[in-house]
Amino acid sequence: MEKSLLILLMSVVLAGCGTLDNKTILIDAGDSKEKVIDILGPPYDRQFEQQKEAWQYCVSGAGFGYNDHKIIWFTNKKVTGITSYRTTRSGCTGALKTIKWEDAPDYTIEIRQR
Repeated sequence: MEKSLLILLMSVVLAGCGTLDNKTILIDAGDSKEKVIDILGPPYDRQFEQQKEAWQYCVSGAGFGYNDHKIIWFTNKKVTGITSYRTTRSGCTGALKTIKWEDAPDYTIEIRQR
């Protein structure tokens, strides 16, 4: 009885662990903000500078001893990239990185000749 209870408890604990990878795999370059919200929900943190935005997401306790973080980068309201990092601080509060705009992914503006 005691062994089966321990196995059940470990299954519940392990099921609670998870990263954002299984959701961010559904996001592609060029996707809209609305699609990102549909997949990930509202961001934990949102910052912007001119036509660029960075949305941060966090899952506390994603693995043993770490939090999973994703930064979704936008330019002109379209996804331009995703950055991942981990922190070991307990919980997501106070564990977010300060956005460095020089880390934002490059993007190309298509120029067509007429």
